[in-house]
Amino acid sequence: MGIIPFAISAAASSNSLNIFPPGAKPYGLSYPEHIKNWWTWVFETPAKDNPMNDETGEKCSNGQLKNSSVFYLINNNGGASERTCKVPVGKGLLIPVMQVAMSEAEVPGASDEELAESAKKDQDSVNSLYLKIDDKEYKYENLTKYRTDTEPFTVNIPPKAAYGIERPGPSKAVADGYYIITEPLTTGNHTIHFKSSLICSEPDCAEPNFVQDIKYNIIAE
Repeated sequence: MGIIPFAISAAASSNSLNIFPPGAKPYGLSYPEHIKNWWTWVFETPAKDNPMNDETGEKCSNGQLKNSSVFYLINNNGGASERTCKVPVGKGLLIPVMQVAMSEAEVPGASDEELAESAKKDQDSVNSLYLKIDDKEYKYENLTKYRTDTEPFTVNIPPKAAYGIERPGPSKAVADGYYIITEPLTTGNHTIHFKSSLICSEPDCAEPNFVQDIKYNIIAE
């Protein structure tokens, strides 16, 4: 299990978090396995409790597994957000720099292949990626290697789910996108800033235009 400690345009800091390379198995799981677990959490947390809809960070612990080695950060519905979260020391962070998942609940009757193709088309349209962890910056050319898709997996959609999904129950899903997993948090404060965008001009795009800009102030204790 390796960790990649490169800094792109800022001097390295001994207090900054390193990140695991794409082929690693952080905390015993591959990137695709972590991403499936992350999306399961996103889909299965009802909209009213979902940290995606939280602008301050007060809900960031909702649904997090206490026995997990990874604490999930989350995207928003577009635009800028700044959140402050307390995270237990020793947990890694999963950072969704850019993300998509297509579910059968959203596209009834779609095959696994159709879901995967729709997710791929969405992420093929990404035109910017940026991540800063404490004082380390990762630019587009460094983040593209972190694109990861998944095999189909099953989620249980709750009533009044995130993304306005109105079809509760078991659903197949396929994910794609750019995800980062960090080494364990050390005691103290950390700043995570990620942003990304896409423009998809085709008529059947999942998201024709999307921009997100999210800053987390992490208090590790």
